[in-house]
Amino acid sequence: MSSPAAAAVLVSNGAVSPRAPPSAASFLEATPGACTTARGSLLWWPRHLRRLAESASLLARSHPQLLGLPRPRSLDSFFSETPIHALVNTSVRLAIHEMRSRLPVIKEDNLTLTTLIGGGDSVSRDGLDVFVHVGTYSPPVFGDSGAMVAVAGTGRAAAAAKYAPWARMRKSMEKMRPPGVTELLLTNDGDHILEGSVTNFFVVCQKEEHESKEPFAVQTLANKFEVQTAPICDGILPGIIRQIVIE
Repeated sequence: MSSPAAAAVLVSNGAVSPRAPPSAASFLEATPGACTTARGSLLWWPRHLRRLAESASLLARSHPQLLGLPRPRSLDSFFSETPIHALVNTSVRLAIHEMRSRLPVIKEDNLTLTTLIGGGDSVSRDGLDVFVHVGTYSPPVFGDSGAMVAVAGTGRAAAAAKYAPWARMRKSMEKMRPPGVTELLLTNDGDHILEGSVTNFFVVCQKEEHESKEPFAVQTLANKFEVQTAPICDGILPGIIRQIVIE
Protein backbone atom coordinates (compact mmCIF):
# COMPACT_ATOMS: atom_id res chain seq x y z
CA MET A 1 0.00 0.00 0.00
CA SER A 2 1.25 3.50 -0.80
CA SER A 3 2.29 5.74 2.04
CA PRO A 4 0.28 8.97 2.59
CA ALA A 5 3.24 11.02 1.32
CA ALA A 6 3.18 9.16 -1.99
CA ALA A 7 -0.53 9.72 -2.60
CA ALA A 8 -0.06 13.23 -3.99
CA VAL A 9 2.61 15.70 -5.13
CA LEU A 10 2.53 19.50 -4.91
CA VAL A 11 4.89 21.68 -6.95
CA SER A 12 5.04 25.33 -5.91
CA ASN A 13 6.84 27.80 -8.19
CA GLY A 14 8.92 25.05 -9.76
CA ALA A 15 9.89 23.23 -6.54
CA VAL A 16 8.44 20.03 -5.08
CA SER A 17 6.93 20.61 -1.65
CA PRO A 18 8.78 18.55 0.99
CA ARG A 19 5.56 18.12 2.97
CA ALA A 20 2.72 15.75 2.19
CA PRO A 21 0.14 17.95 0.42
CA PRO A 22 -3.59 17.99 1.21
CA SER A 23 -6.15 16.62 -1.19
CA ALA A 24 -6.80 18.66 -4.34
CA ALA A 25 -10.21 19.70 -2.97
CA SER A 26 -8.73 20.93 0.32
CA PHE A 27 -5.93 22.71 -1.54
CA LEU A 28 -8.43 24.58 -3.74
CA GLU A 29 -10.58 25.54 -0.76
CA ALA A 30 -7.57 27.14 0.95
CA THR A 31 -5.87 28.81 -2.03
CA PRO A 32 -7.36 31.63 -4.15
CA GLY A 33 -6.60 31.69 -7.86
CA ALA A 34 -7.55 30.59 -11.35
CA CYS A 35 -7.49 26.82 -11.72
CA THR A 36 -8.12 23.87 -13.97
CA THR A 37 -8.25 20.11 -13.37
CA ALA A 38 -7.60 17.30 -15.85
CA ARG A 39 -8.65 13.82 -14.74
CA GLY A 40 -7.66 10.50 -16.25
CA SER A 41 -5.88 11.79 -19.36
CA LEU A 42 -3.79 14.71 -20.61
CA LEU A 43 -5.25 14.38 -24.11
CA TRP A 44 -7.06 17.70 -23.72
CA TRP A 45 -4.33 19.42 -21.70
CA PRO A 46 -3.71 22.23 -24.26
CA ARG A 47 -7.35 23.25 -23.87
CA HIS A 48 -7.03 23.24 -20.08
CA LEU A 49 -3.91 25.36 -20.29
CA ARG A 50 -5.57 27.88 -22.61
CA ARG A 51 -8.59 28.19 -20.31
CA LEU A 52 -6.30 28.57 -17.29
CA ALA A 53 -4.53 31.54 -18.91
CA GLU A 54 -7.84 33.09 -19.99
CA SER A 55 -9.34 32.62 -16.51
CA ALA A 56 -6.33 34.21 -14.81
CA SER A 57 -6.39 37.22 -17.16
CA LEU A 58 -10.14 37.73 -16.70
CA LEU A 59 -9.96 37.53 -12.91
CA ALA A 60 -6.93 39.84 -12.71
CA ARG A 61 -8.80 42.54 -14.61
CA SER A 62 -12.32 42.24 -13.18
CA HIS A 63 -12.29 40.09 -10.01
CA PRO A 64 -8.76 40.38 -8.53
CA GLN A 65 -9.91 39.16 -5.11
CA LEU A 66 -10.73 35.76 -6.61
CA LEU A 67 -7.16 35.59 -7.91
CA GLY A 68 -5.72 36.70 -4.57
CA LEU A 69 -4.65 40.14 -5.81
CA PRO A 70 -5.39 43.37 -3.94
CA ARG A 71 -6.40 45.38 -7.01
CA PRO A 72 -7.20 44.96 -10.74
CA ARG A 73 -4.23 44.75 -13.05
CA SER A 74 -2.88 43.14 -16.20
CA LEU A 75 -0.93 39.89 -16.01
CA ASP A 76 1.58 41.07 -18.63
CA SER A 77 4.01 42.22 -15.94
CA PHE A 78 3.91 38.83 -14.19
CA PHE A 79 4.77 36.79 -17.27
CA SER A 80 6.82 39.22 -19.34
CA GLU A 81 9.98 37.10 -19.13
CA THR A 82 8.52 33.58 -19.13
CA PRO A 83 5.13 32.82 -20.75
CA ILE A 84 2.49 31.38 -18.46
CA HIS A 85 2.24 28.09 -20.39
CA ALA A 86 6.00 27.53 -20.08
CA LEU A 87 5.94 28.02 -16.31
CA VAL A 88 2.95 25.73 -15.88
CA ASN A 89 4.20 22.96 -18.16
CA THR A 90 7.61 22.94 -16.47
CA SER A 91 5.90 22.38 -13.12
CA VAL A 92 3.54 19.77 -14.61
CA ARG A 93 6.44 17.71 -15.95
CA LEU A 94 8.22 17.94 -12.60
CA ALA A 95 5.10 16.92 -10.66
CA ILE A 96 4.37 13.92 -12.89
CA HIS A 97 8.02 12.82 -12.80
CA GLU A 98 7.99 13.02 -8.98
CA MET A 99 4.70 11.12 -8.80
CA ARG A 100 6.04 8.34 -10.99
CA SER A 101 9.21 8.11 -8.90
CA ARG A 102 7.01 7.45 -5.87
CA LEU A 103 4.52 5.19 -7.67
CA PRO A 104 6.47 3.60 -10.56
CA VAL A 105 3.49 1.63 -11.89
CA ILE A 106 1.13 4.61 -12.04
CA LYS A 107 -0.39 5.29 -15.47
CA GLU A 108 -1.41 8.64 -16.92
CA ASP A 109 -5.06 7.55 -16.95
CA ASN A 110 -4.90 7.13 -13.16
CA LEU A 111 -3.74 10.70 -12.44
CA THR A 112 -5.65 13.86 -11.63
CA LEU A 113 -3.79 17.08 -12.42
CA THR A 114 -4.85 20.37 -10.79
CA THR A 115 -3.08 23.61 -11.70
CA LEU A 116 -3.61 26.95 -9.96
CA ILE A 117 -2.32 30.48 -10.58
CA GLY A 118 -2.91 32.97 -7.80
CA GLY A 119 -1.63 35.72 -5.58
CA GLY A 120 0.71 34.71 -2.79
CA ASP A 121 3.83 35.65 -0.88
CA SER A 122 6.39 34.84 -3.56
CA VAL A 123 8.80 37.75 -3.98
CA SER A 124 10.34 36.32 -7.16
CA ARG A 125 6.94 36.19 -8.89
CA ASP A 126 5.88 39.63 -7.64
CA GLY A 127 3.16 38.04 -5.53
CA LEU A 128 1.82 35.59 -8.14
CA ASP A 129 2.34 31.86 -7.60
CA VAL A 130 2.06 28.80 -9.84
CA PHE A 131 0.98 25.53 -8.21
CA VAL A 132 0.57 22.04 -9.67
CA HIS A 133 -1.09 19.29 -7.61
CA VAL A 134 -0.98 15.70 -8.88
CA GLY A 135 -2.90 12.89 -7.22
CA THR A 136 -4.36 9.51 -8.08
CA TYR A 137 -7.69 9.15 -9.87
CA SER A 138 -10.32 6.42 -9.96
CA PRO A 139 -13.32 7.00 -12.25
CA PRO A 140 -16.60 7.04 -10.29
CA VAL A 141 -19.08 4.23 -10.83
CA PHE A 142 -22.68 5.42 -10.95
CA GLY A 143 -24.36 2.04 -11.31
CA ASP A 144 -27.54 1.10 -13.15
CA SER A 145 -29.53 4.09 -11.88
CA GLY A 146 -27.11 6.68 -13.26
CA ALA A 147 -26.65 10.07 -11.62
CA MET A 148 -29.31 11.77 -9.46
CA VAL A 149 -29.53 15.57 -9.67
CA ALA A 150 -31.28 18.40 -7.83
CA VAL A 151 -31.51 22.17 -8.37
CA ALA A 152 -29.86 23.85 -5.40
CA GLY A 153 -27.91 26.99 -6.27
CA THR A 154 -27.57 30.13 -8.37
CA GLY A 155 -25.09 30.76 -11.18
CA ARG A 156 -21.42 31.53 -10.63
CA ALA A 157 -19.93 35.01 -10.35
CA ALA A 158 -17.35 35.57 -13.10
CA ALA A 159 -18.72 32.42 -14.71
CA ALA A 160 -16.40 32.65 -17.73
CA ALA A 161 -13.42 31.89 -15.47
CA LYS A 162 -12.66 28.81 -13.40
CA TYR A 163 -11.35 29.71 -9.95
CA ALA A 164 -10.49 27.98 -6.69
CA PRO A 165 -12.79 30.02 -4.35
CA TRP A 166 -15.73 28.30 -6.06
CA ALA A 167 -14.75 25.19 -4.08
CA ARG A 168 -15.67 26.99 -0.84
CA MET A 169 -18.91 28.35 -2.31
CA ARG A 170 -19.82 24.87 -3.56
CA LYS A 171 -19.18 23.44 -0.12
CA SER A 172 -21.87 25.69 1.37
CA MET A 173 -24.31 24.41 -1.28
CA GLU A 174 -23.77 20.87 -0.03
CA LYS A 175 -26.09 21.64 2.89
CA MET A 176 -28.96 21.66 0.39
CA ARG A 177 -28.08 18.29 -1.15
CA PRO A 178 -30.98 15.80 -0.74
CA PRO A 179 -30.13 12.18 0.17
CA GLY A 180 -28.99 10.12 -2.81
CA VAL A 181 -28.31 13.13 -5.06
CA THR A 182 -24.94 12.99 -6.86
CA GLU A 183 -24.89 16.48 -8.43
CA LEU A 184 -26.38 19.91 -7.75
CA LEU A 185 -27.60 22.03 -10.68
CA LEU A 186 -27.40 25.82 -10.87
CA THR A 187 -30.18 28.16 -12.01
CA ASN A 188 -30.82 31.88 -11.60
CA ASP A 189 -34.58 31.80 -12.18
CA GLY A 190 -35.69 28.28 -11.27
CA ASP A 191 -36.56 27.58 -14.89
CA HIS A 192 -33.41 27.62 -17.02
CA ILE A 193 -30.70 25.14 -15.96
CA LEU A 194 -27.17 26.55 -16.30
CA GLU A 195 -24.74 23.79 -15.30
CA GLY A 196 -23.80 21.44 -12.50
CA SER A 197 -21.72 22.52 -9.50
CA VAL A 198 -18.82 20.40 -10.81
CA THR A 199 -20.09 19.21 -14.19
CA ASN A 200 -21.39 20.36 -17.56
CA PHE A 201 -25.13 19.76 -18.04
CA PHE A 202 -26.77 18.41 -21.21
CA VAL A 203 -30.20 17.09 -22.12
CA VAL A 204 -31.07 14.78 -25.01
CA CYS A 205 -34.54 15.58 -26.31
CA GLN A 206 -36.73 14.82 -29.28
CA LYS A 207 -36.49 17.55 -31.86
CA GLU A 208 -39.64 19.61 -32.35
CA GLU A 209 -41.18 19.97 -35.80
CA HIS A 210 -40.04 23.54 -36.24
CA GLU A 211 -36.34 24.27 -36.71
CA SER A 212 -34.41 24.41 -33.45
CA LYS A 213 -33.22 27.87 -32.48
CA GLU A 214 -30.99 26.72 -29.63
CA PRO A 215 -27.52 28.28 -30.02
CA PHE A 216 -25.77 25.02 -29.22
CA ALA A 217 -27.99 22.12 -30.31
CA VAL A 218 -26.23 19.12 -31.81
CA GLN A 219 -28.66 17.15 -34.01
CA THR A 220 -28.32 13.36 -33.92
CA LEU A 221 -29.97 10.16 -35.14
CA ALA A 222 -31.22 11.44 -38.51
CA ASN A 223 -32.35 14.73 -36.93
CA LYS A 224 -34.87 13.03 -34.64
CA PHE A 225 -33.03 14.01 -31.46
CA GLU A 226 -30.70 16.77 -30.36
CA VAL A 227 -28.30 17.43 -27.51
CA GLN A 228 -28.88 20.78 -25.78
CA THR A 229 -26.87 22.78 -23.27
CA ALA A 230 -26.98 26.34 -21.96
CA PRO A 231 -25.16 28.99 -24.05
CA ILE A 232 -22.10 30.78 -22.66
CA CYS A 233 -24.01 34.08 -22.67
CA ASP A 234 -26.32 32.72 -19.96
CA GLY A 235 -23.38 32.83 -17.55
CA ILE A 236 -21.77 29.40 -17.42
CA LEU A 237 -18.22 28.08 -17.32
CA PRO A 238 -16.90 27.25 -20.83
CA GLY A 239 -16.23 23.64 -19.88
CA ILE A 240 -13.65 21.55 -21.73
CA ILE A 241 -15.97 18.54 -22.09
CA ARG A 242 -18.84 20.87 -23.03
CA GLN A 243 -16.90 22.20 -26.01
CA ILE A 244 -15.78 18.72 -27.05
CA VAL A 245 -19.41 17.50 -27.04
CA ILE A 246 -20.47 20.49 -29.15
CA GLU A 247 -17.69 19.84 -31.65
